[in-house]
Amino acid sequence: MNKHFSYNQLGRGNKVKACPVSYEQVNKNLIKAYSSIVLIVLGYTLITGHYWAMYLISLDFFIRVFAGIKYSPLCNFLTAIMKITPLKPVLVNAAGKKIAAQVGLIFAVGVCVFHLTGLTVLSNIFILMFIIAISLDLVFNYCLACKLQSLYLTYFKKR
Repeated sequence: MNKHFSYNQLGRGNKVKACPVSYEQVNKNLIKAYSSIVLIVLGYTLITGHYWAMYLISLDFFIRVFAGIKYSPLCNFLTAIMKITPLKPVLVNAAGKKIAAQVGLIFAVGVCVFHLTGLTVLSNIFILMFIIAISLDLVFNYCLACKLQSLYLTYFKKR
C-alpha cells in the first residue's frame, strides 16, 4: 500500500475513498488566502480578458508544486502579511493541499496554453471550472481534487 494514502473505507461497489495522509502540515489560513487571490485573478482574467496575471499564477503554482510551498513568492508574501495580523496558524495535513495544488497547476497551465494557442473559449471554460473548484473549497470546504483522486484510485488504480 502507498504510504501517502490511507484506504480508510470501502463503500458499495468497492469504491475506494482515500484520504491523503502526510507527515507534513500546512497553515490552512495561508492556503485559503492563496485560493482567494487565485479566485480574484481568475475573475479578473475572465471579466477583462487580460491574461498576464494568469501567467504569474501559473508560474507560482509551478514553483509551489515542484520546488515547494516555501519557495512560492505568493505564499511567502501571504506568510509575511499573516505575521502582522492576529490570525493564528491552523495546521492541517498537507497531502490534500498538495493534490489540490497539482490540479490547480493543471488548470492554470491549461488556461495559459489555450490562451497562447488562440483557443480563448477553451481557456474561459478552464477558468470557469477552476473558479468552481476553488469556490467549493473556499465556501464549503469541499476539496474537488481529493474526490477526483478517490475516483481515480477506484476506477483506474485497482486494475
